[in-house]
Amino acid sequence: MSKLGYLRMLGYVTTLTMHIGNLVYVGMNLTEDVLEDKRVRTFGETRRRYFTCWTFFLHIIYAIVGLSCEILVIKNSNVKNYRLPRHLKGCRDTMFAALLWPASLLVFTVFWSLFLYDRSLIFPDFIDKVLTPVSNHIMHTAIVPTVLWEILLQPRFEPRSHVKNIAHLVVYMLVYLGVFIYTYIERGIWLYPIFKKLYGTIYFPLTMLIIFVLLLVFYRIQWTISYLIYGKEKTKKEKAKKIR
Repeated sequence: MSKLGYLRMLGYVTTLTMHIGNLVYVGMNLTEDVLEDKRVRTFGETRRRYFTCWTFFLHIIYAIVGLSCEILVIKNSNVKNYRLPRHLKGCRDTMFAALLWPASLLVFTVFWSLFLYDRSLIFPDFIDKVLTPVSNHIMHTAIVPTVLWEILLQPRFEPRSHVKNIAHLVVYMLVYLGVFIYTYIERGIWLYPIFKKLYGTIYFPLTMLIIFVLLLVFYRIQWTISYLIYGKEKTKKEKAKKIR
């Protein structure tokens, strides 16, 4: 197994330790005293519906898949030209390219832009009773170094067609949008306060459009980075054509 493989494993273990530890810590902070605040109670009941939570859950799942891949490589290190099972490798590659990378950059960009402008639009003061600054940075900042670590250490090459990845991203976002709107219908609240101000205006659908465009831009950026690091992989068929 290459040195890069062990470094990737270090990243996966760090990711699992960081996010699972943070989940346990936040759960411990949701005590009865804190939950007397109705706003905190609502936050506690709906916290799994936040896009940030969906994103770090993706980090946890991806780290488990990534570790599984590396362990298989180690176990089969004596097998000449060993290749990961097709479906496992496909799951890993698609999850990262279509979901984890663009979602992580979106969370980081949107959250910190709004937080620095007016935190009440995205992260009201009462949440400080549950989330410490360290927890906040684990969920909204550390997710970017984590995906950068992966993209730097895991060779990736741009697919000939992006249809599958974009389709996964669109479906994922539509499912989240459904949960987001259902929460408003069920509880009469928007998970993010900014949408309370935008709802009923042209800026509401415009914001949704901007978010989707950002996701596409972030999706595209990863291939530029991969190209700069690893170049462009050519298939045997393409090479054969070049020889002819």
